[in-house]
Amino acid sequence: MLRTNKLDSLKLTERFNVKTNMLGWLLMSPNIGIEMNLGKHNWSQWSIGISGRAMWATSNQDEAPYTRHNLGEGRLHVNRYWHGRGLMRSWFTGAYAGYSSFDLKLSQTGYYGNGYIFGMTFGTVAPLYGYSNGSSIDLEMNVNAGVLLAKVDEYVCSDDRQYYITTRQSDGRRLLWNPLPLAVTTDLIRVSLVYHLGPTVANRYRRRIAIDNDYRELQNTLALQRDSTQQAREQQRQQRKDSLMMVDYERRFEEQRLELERQHLRDSLQRVRQLQRNEK
Repeated sequence: MLRTNKLDSLKLTERFNVKTNMLGWLLMSPNIGIEMNLGKHNWSQWSIGISGRAMWATSNQDEAPYTRHNLGEGRLHVNRYWHGRGLMRSWFTGAYAGYSSFDLKLSQTGYYGNGYIFGMTFGTVAPLYGYSNGSSIDLEMNVNAGVLLAKVDEYVCSDDRQYYITTRQSDGRRLLWNPLPLAVTTDLIRVSLVYHLGPTVANRYRRRIAIDNDYRELQNTLALQRDSTQQAREQQRQQRKDSLMMVDYERRFEEQRLELERQHLRDSLQRVRQLQRNEK
């Protein structure tokens, strides 16, 4: 339900997101991430999270394959979210750092090593599917740029592809600018599914002043409605009071009229008796 003027206080469970990179699964790299909002209101824009992916041996043990794509990684990231003109999509920027172990080979030369990754990210989140219990699945897309400080050995397959031959051995950690390890370890492009409870994307990550202003407008509207209702009730009470006063006035007027008639009758009888006595 879209309630962009509602100030939500998030429960602890509603502050967590669970996400997974679908491109990683296509490349046989199982992965999962957990993200938590740092604030307990829906205007909280900062989050912190951890993610990881497991080494996935894609090689055939009987023969050295031409390609390899094995990755193991742990990563910590901090993001800041905001809404643009449209409320159905949010944007974010962030920074991340982590440790990666890799064995990559998509051409003649392969790269085996491990190291530290540091980078920046930019992306967007849009609603994809909402459940009746309030949870939802969002689609997150982002691009990353970073550096890799790693120890890397380069290798090639033997002529008969039965084993690997190391062609260049690492002499210590260094910044690695080779496109393949750099792009894969820093996740150049991510397309993720995000599952979370609580308010939808339209109601999260908004500027606090916007929510406060909308909240004030809502309260003012409700106050006007309450005042109008109270005024109408007061008018009804006054009308009932006036009606009762009118009924009471008519009742007292009727009682007074009857009393005057009774008094007139008594006076008439008294004059008649007086005349009778005078005649005697």
